[in-house]
Parts: sequence; C-alpha cells; structure tokens
Amino acid sequence: MERAVVWLLRALLPPPRDNQEAAGSLYGTIGTADPYVRWVAVRPDSLLEGDVSEYVLHEGLVSSLAHPDSTNMANVAHFMCELVVNPVLFADWTGKMPVIVNAVSE
Repeated sequence: MERAVVWLLRALLPPPRDNQEAAGSLYGTIGTADPYVRWVAVRPDSLLEGDVSEYVLHEGLVSSLAHPDSTNMANVAHFMCELVVNPVLFADWTGKMPVIVNAVSE
C-alpha cells in the first residue's frame, strides 16, 4: 500500500517528481566515474526547526510514510558543511545519497 502511495505522489506532485529526476540524472547519467563532477545528494527526512544535534547517516531509507523520522535543518546544513571541509568524509560519500536523521528519532 505504501509503495502505491509513494508512486502516486511521485507521479502527481511536481516537486517529488523533479527531485526524483534530478537524483536520477546525478546517479544514472553522471554517475560516479565522471572526472569533472563529484557529488553527494543529502536526503533528509521530515524537516524540523532546531539546533544542531546528534544525527545518523544511512545509505538508504530507514523510515516509512506512516512513521517518518525527523531531521533538523541545522543538522543537514552541518553535515553539508562537513562534506565541504572534510575531504575524507566527502570521499566516503561521493556518488551516494545518504539519508540523514536525528539520532533521537531512531
């Protein structure tokens, strides 16, 4: 049932469709072997206001539509800044789409 709802949302609502197409372009068209484009697509779950707190990164989705996890916007910004200043972290996540969630929501 949940997959049907997600499919319907992706088909009918422009922002999710646009996001899916952008992710598909990064992953499918550009890929990870392009010598000029290196990327990481950070995917938060339900965004909340709040300060930077502990957060967890996952390689794939960890929640469902019925029970979404939450992510502070500050945590997304913090992780993106860490990607910029920490070349080892960037190398670990290059060509991937990590899901970021608040540690307390797990």
